[in-house]
Amino acid sequence: MFEELKERHAAMWGSARFELIAGTLEEMHEAVVVALAAEPNDDWLDVGCGTGELAFRATRTGACVAGADLAPALVETARRQAAEHGLEITFVVGDAEQLPFDNASFDVVSSSVGAIFAPDHERMAAELARVCRPGGRLALTAWTTEGEIDKFFALIGRYAPPPPPGAGSAMQWGDRTYCEQRLGEHFELEFEERNTPWQSESPEAMWDLMVDGFGPIHTLVGTLGEERAATFRGEMIELMGSFGDGSDGTTMDRPYLLVRGTRRA
Repeated sequence: MFEELKERHAAMWGSARFELIAGTLEEMHEAVVVALAAEPNDDWLDVGCGTGELAFRATRTGACVAGADLAPALVETARRQAAEHGLEITFVVGDAEQLPFDNASFDVVSSSVGAIFAPDHERMAAELARVCRPGGRLALTAWTTEGEIDKFFALIGRYAPPPPPGAGSAMQWGDRTYCEQRLGEHFELEFEERNTPWQSESPEAMWDLMVDGFGPIHTLVGTLGEERAATFRGEMIELMGSFGDGSDGTTMDRPYLLVRGTRRA
């Protein structure tokens, strides 16, 4: 199901240097690591690992870390960066809806605004549960539908083609009730609302970083045509220019939901 869509997603996310954007998510990555309280030699899987930044941080706990992502280009970058850091991490190309691991393979399962982009939400939730051992821990983060981040995604949505019928939206995972309905059968859940602000010297600099590092924006701009792409850029810079905390530059609040779970026996 949704195989053609996922092929497009893999190419889209791999079209830009996501490691540039991942650098703005350090607070979120640290929150996930702290929430999971991994112990040395725990088996840890990061789903939707992108270019590997959360996995790199996870190795500091002494856990044995693996990462899976739908986009081959992102996995290649994660492998290259791990080698540069001297880290032994297994990165594989893997669909969050059909993970290439045996049942109950991991003590710890994480996903930092990654697995939420899988179109079949029920299947993705079942896979997170399948690979997690009884008593194991889950930490999942999702953007919430409020404030500046909601305006940001809404603007993208006005230019991007609509998803196919039946495909879930990543933003749905920012709702506690929605998470309970899909994960609560398998995990005892706790929730925490957090924020990971993105600060930049200017709206223009923020836009440039998005085009260079955020695959969906990079791909979308390339499909719009010169005039419509210029209009999109102007509207996005205007929106980002409305953000701020009174200091120089621009700051976009990015509220998110941190979901912690313990796998039921």
